[in-house]
Amino acid sequence: MRLAITGNIHLTPLVEQDAQALFHLIEANRALLNKYLYWVKSVKDLDSTRQYIQQRIHSKRGGAVWYKIICDDTISGIFGIKEINRQEKSAEIGYWLSAHCQGRGIMTNVVTTICEQLRNKWGILHLNIHCLSENTASITVAKRAGGIHSDTIPAYSTIDGKSQDLMIYTISL
Repeated sequence: MRLAITGNIHLTPLVEQDAQALFHLIEANRALLNKYLYWVKSVKDLDSTRQYIQQRIHSKRGGAVWYKIICDDTISGIFGIKEINRQEKSAEIGYWLSAHCQGRGIMTNVVTTICEQLRNKWGILHLNIHCLSENTASITVAKRAGGIHSDTIPAYSTIDGKSQDLMIYTISL
């Protein structure tokens, strides 16, 4: 199912056949992605890219669905609804975007559209976005979408020898 975001941006389900294009995108953005995403070091060839995709599309977390972000007819990143908790009426999302697409409001548009979908389709009242404390781009997206800093997990991850907290932003839908 294709989900239109704007005239030149849409989401389509992530599939294993995306491995080659996704691997090239990860390679082109490896330095950027390594700063914030734990899985980047494990994606080092086509087989490990397939495993990355399989882990996401076969997630056992309730309501999980993963998409590729298509901008100007090119795979430009990944967006996932990591989990939907229907009892608590909450969801968690995750995403990453290629450097060539950053700074254009793409993720803000994606998150805003997904918020509407989650509220209207699933009755979700709260959306959580988890960001490492040094990931100012993701924090900016969370804030632009109406996110309020709701919690911090100290010393969550060490990347390049630097300890980072996990910042949790909650958007009321």
